[in-house]
Amino acid sequence: MGSFATSVRIEAPKERVWEVLSDLGSIYKWNPGITHSYTTSDAATGENAMRQCDLPDGGFLRERAFNWNEGEGFTINVYETSLPMKESFVDFRATPEGDATVVKLKMDYKLKFGPVGALLDAVFVGRQARKGMTDLLTGLKEYVETGKQANPSRADETAAAA
Repeated sequence: MGSFATSVRIEAPKERVWEVLSDLGSIYKWNPGITHSYTTSDAATGENAMRQCDLPDGGFLRERAFNWNEGEGFTINVYETSLPMKESFVDFRATPEGDATVVKLKMDYKLKFGPVGALLDAVFVGRQARKGMTDLLTGLKEYVETGKQANPSRADETAAAA
């Protein structure tokens, strides 16, 4: 199983960071790796809230939140995906640091395809997963601090529909 951790310091109060982070259906606004996202459960936030994330290549992620600790963090279980992952868990934790907030992310994952998957992980997938999660945190930081969306064309589409 692959595992790594990363973090970002966001120049905003924890309450603002949590407001954005916990709005599960709106991850497309700040994650550049997601073209669109929406909740698929009655609950938009909290324990067992679910979402679908659409990827630029036409793929998808179906995710469920658990270990929800309001205002502190949660874990996302990617339970179905078009990617070669058998299972993955992404844990988000937000901690105040003075007037700023540090968001820590830890990802644990296992690829499909047994030994071939392990080789893919070593050669390519692990590096891509780390890059994707680093980009996700960078997008979160930029969105919280400036309001700039990671997928502005999607924002224009949403505004036009309103």
